[in-house]
Amino acid sequence: MSTKAFQTQLSQVILKRAQSELGEDEDRRQQVIAIVKKWMTQQPHLQRIRLDEYSIICFARGCKYSLEKIKIKIDLQCTLRTALPEFFTGWDPMKPRIQDALACGSFLPLLDYDQHDRKVIIMRPGCFDPMLFKPEDIDKANFMISDTMGREDEQMFVTGMVIIVDVQGFSLNHLTQKPLALFKKQMYFLQSAPISPKTINFIRTNSVFHSAYNVVTNMLNDKMKKRLKVHGSDFRSLYKEIDRRILPKDYGGDGLSLADLTDLWKQKVEEQRDSLMESERNLRVDESRRPGKAKTAQDIFGIEGSFRKLNID
Repeated sequence: MSTKAFQTQLSQVILKRAQSELGEDEDRRQQVIAIVKKWMTQQPHLQRIRLDEYSIICFARGCKYSLEKIKIKIDLQCTLRTALPEFFTGWDPMKPRIQDALACGSFLPLLDYDQHDRKVIIMRPGCFDPMLFKPEDIDKANFMISDTMGREDEQMFVTGMVIIVDVQGFSLNHLTQKPLALFKKQMYFLQSAPISPKTINFIRTNSVFHSAYNVVTNMLNDKMKKRLKVHGSDFRSLYKEIDRRILPKDYGGDGLSLADLTDLWKQKVEEQRDSLMESERNLRVDESRRPGKAKTAQDIFGIEGSFRKLNID
């Protein structure tokens, strides 16, 4: 495990929010780091994992410093990274297929925060040709961007994030080319992340989206369902939720265009190549050493047709 000591980079304003909303201070940070480190050394299946102090604090903030939830989420995230090779192996952003996937711009965090200091992420499930790209490659590239974002954006683990899902271009081929089981696994992993979105805002929706909407909501826990908002083509409705000023020019805002954001995040991921490939190796559980019964994919996800819902909160 990394011995690099955690030092917060947050502004005093955001640190005050962490204190008032999470009960965080320097003593509590150091205390939870020590407890989690010791706990991980006592779990045979987690002993090989290299989780640095920054990551521990990200989990702690996302779990509001509940030690029980921190332990559950760390174990679950690493277990899922091991059980989902379709998403978390081959993490070399310079591979041609990943290069092409990154160039699509399917997952684009904005550079500025909204009026509530939240991180804003744009997801574009219809921005690529589903007959030319494997959905696993798109998802893999998206997870690489997400990891890179989390590594450089400490604030979002205090103030939270919101998601904009731009459905423009989403077609029946997108729906049929991605197996339902793969989509379910993706949703399950996202709900196990250190933080969950405050809202998920769907824009530029179409008939295919509306056909799939009920399928999507059935994969979410009740807490997440309440955070869904469908704006359609009404950007004025979107602006009430997210500050128009920070949005891309494509949405009537003053921020970088979707094309520029795509280039920016592709470059960021390429620059993090070594750390991304290292995380692939270091964030894997050893199921042969798990106390009790090793967890299989079926144990985690259930059999097809009876997919398990995740309820941690």
